[in-house]
Amino acid sequence: MKQQPTISTPNLILLGFAGLCLAIALAIAWVLGVTLFFPAGVLAGHLAERDDVIRAHVDYLMMAQFLFIFFLLFRQYAIEPPLWLVAACCFGAFFNPLAFLIRGLTPKAVEVMPVEPHFPLQALLSFSLTTVGFLGAVLLVIRAVWQLRRRPNNSCQETANPPMQGFR
Repeated sequence: MKQQPTISTPNLILLGFAGLCLAIALAIAWVLGVTLFFPAGVLAGHLAERDDVIRAHVDYLMMAQFLFIFFLLFRQYAIEPPLWLVAACCFGAFFNPLAFLIRGLTPKAVEVMPVEPHFPLQALLSFSLTTVGFLGAVLLVIRAVWQLRRRPNNSCQETANPPMQGFR
């Protein structure tokens, strides 16, 4: 019986956060759907700015997609990402869309402030960590592909996770 390859802790964290971001996006989709059909309902009354809630939904979907892709690429090329890189990716993937969600659920004062007080610091930290994490992940994959390409026979068969040979 063939033994299944184990998944490292950083990759499990990446997969877990991808699932979390997808679950949040789906929950937001349900809220948006229900409030679309019941615009005078109690739930719709909690949406201060629907456009920002839609932005949060789309952003959580994109972040989940990126995390799933990084997980699959790391697994395909047998990359063991450093924990700090995974933490940066996950922090940004969770908190970038959360800023839109908070804006969408927070009632605005009569005099509209140009920027919420919590937004600049949280945004700077979140955007920076997302950039560092995602670029670092891409660089790890590029390095792994480059090293694979430099092998004499250019074969993926030597990696820990060879490509699938069909469905069994």
